[in-house]
Amino acid sequence: MTRRAVLSHRATRYGAMVGAVGAQASQALGSFLILAVAARSLDLGSLGLLSVLYGLLVLSAATTSGFVGDSLTVLNRQSNAVRAGLQVWLFLLSAGCAVAVPLVVWALGLVDLMQAFLLGLAIAAYLIEDVVRRVHMACLLFQRIVLMDLTVIAAALLLLLVLGERTELTVTSFLAAIAVGQAAGAVAGVVALPVVERVLVSLRGAQWRTVAAYGSWRAAQQALRPALLTALRSAVVLLVAFEASGALELARVYAAPAMLVVGGISSYLFASFARARTVPLGQLLRRADRGVLALLCMTAVCTAVALAALPAAGPLLLGSLPELTAVAGWLAYTAAVSAATPYGVLAAVRSSPSRIFLIRSADTVVSLGAVVLAVHFTANAALAPLAAAFGAALGGVAIRQILLVPLRTTETKNIIVSTPHERELEKNA
Repeated sequence: MTRRAVLSHRATRYGAMVGAVGAQASQALGSFLILAVAARSLDLGSLGLLSVLYGLLVLSAATTSGFVGDSLTVLNRQSNAVRAGLQVWLFLLSAGCAVAVPLVVWALGLVDLMQAFLLGLAIAAYLIEDVVRRVHMACLLFQRIVLMDLTVIAAALLLLLVLGERTELTVTSFLAAIAVGQAAGAVAGVVALPVVERVLVSLRGAQWRTVAAYGSWRAAQQALRPALLTALRSAVVLLVAFEASGALELARVYAAPAMLVVGGISSYLFASFARARTVPLGQLLRRADRGVLALLCMTAVCTAVALAALPAAGPLLLGSLPELTAVAGWLAYTAAVSAATPYGVLAAVRSSPSRIFLIRSADTVVSLGAVVLAVHFTANAALAPLAAAFGAALGGVAIRQILLVPLRTTETKNIIVSTPHERELEKNA
């Protein structure tokens, strides 16, 4: 490969990475703006309830994103049978989550019937929009994702503006805004897809088992981190109060921009690793190591800026000052995720999904146990994200050392080319 070709390849790769970060930034901006308006409009108890419901929505999306989104990235989605299998699972999972989750939270008395109905619509729209995003990611069309996110933001904020002029904003208002925004974004995303990716196929002969064989493990793995955050919020509500969960959500929203860098680069790495099936694992592991180092450096810079600007930026953005300990805890959690995610996405492409799930389950249990102990013995909800960071960091180290390093060693031994003399000895033996 000529020097010019190498430079062009690197420029393309870095351009795609910047696009991935930009796409993640636009999505994070939408969530930030909605939750920032909620922080200014709702009391801490209502904000705490909205954070729990939003966490359930994200947890549902993580399940579909792992089951369908990761499958369409790794499997041959150009095959009609595979594509039909993806369609079947998208319908089943989106419909199932849109019915089951609202029914559960309504039965628990957390929401009324109208809120449960709107939550169901929001979940269905969010899950479909997320899978459309994943198709764009698989094609490395990150710039078009920004168009989707801007549509989501515009539609949601416009509805909140209209509702806010007529009446006081409530949790019901925000659920309606999320549903409308995600539906608008899904439509914009479908229109922006390449024609070949927009085609729906007959469900006859759908390889739903093939999709399930890979997607079920990925869904389980993808759901662990949102499940941890949902469990964290629930533990704070049970051990302290909804108001404490609301205060913790204020700090999370303020610290959220740091997480967008992690999510953006991770999205790029997964699509990149999935395409690099013939590249030696050792080379990809070095790329993952560099990704971890870059993410940790970026997170450190974001942490320094966020903490220094907190006294002025907190009240300006959110209407009140988030607690310093909680903000620092969420930033520490972001750093821990930075140290784990690149190894996780590489293992998802090259290693056994069941082994990844076991390790990630273990680190989730460790994190949740640390959260419960910290909040129970101190009654300080601000320590919850700092405690959760412990298990996340351990999980990243475990995936690298237990899964990837031995796999790299095995692969290196298998590709060593023997000399003619060695081949002759093997033949005679």
